[in-house]
Amino acid sequence: MLLPPNPSEIKPPSGDEPAEGFYVVTVGQEVGIFFSWLDASEHVTNVPGAQHKHYHTFKDALRAYTNKYNEGAVQVTPLTGGRFWPSQSIPNPTPPSTPSRTSSDEFWNHVDDISEIATHLPY
Repeated sequence: MLLPPNPSEIKPPSGDEPAEGFYVVTVGQEVGIFFSWLDASEHVTNVPGAQHKHYHTFKDALRAYTNKYNEGAVQVTPLTGGRFWPSQSIPNPTPPSTPSRTSSDEFWNHVDDISEIATHLPY
């Protein structure tokens, strides 16, 4: 599960970064405050249940995001396999240690034969 950014992590646009508005995305592939509809729209398009709203000031946008965050209503929902789907950013768990024996015959010797039981199941 991907965690949404804490409101304290969201910064206003820098002086050289013009904002056409402040778009609060609270349910989307990425969530937060975006400074253009073009940027915000790629985070909500085709996302079931996406939530977003436009504000005229950063202060109002941050207040709205903070309220939703505190309510637990901010949710990151990337589309499977899409641009925002986590890939290498989540480390793979370490596989359990395996015995030095790697023979597939030895593996199957430890698996119970349930074929006799399965033939009596009503399906």
